[in-house]
Amino acid sequence: MRNNKFEFPAFVCSHIFNNTRPILFVSREDGDWQFLCGGVDHVGERPKVIGINHLLERDPSLHQLLDLPEDWVAERTGIEAPWVRIPPEER
Repeated sequence: MRNNKFEFPAFVCSHIFNNTRPILFVSREDGDWQFLCGGVDHVGERPKVIGINHLLERDPSLHQLLDLPEDWVAERTGIEAPWVRIPPEER
């Protein structure tokens, strides 16, 4: 039996959807999860939706962020860098 605990939707950019770049930016804007590459080359791109469980399988470090409060973000400079949590008032 599969664990449904983390089977909920997340918005991702095409780079994350296609697994061509690492996740470097995570947002909980208005409670919606967003997992992004941190790039600025997404002009006109519509977000894709993927189950967060697939992202957790790809990058186990994301488990550290599952308690990220609503409207907070987390970012890192590279795949091996630590996650930095940023509250809404500091963005």
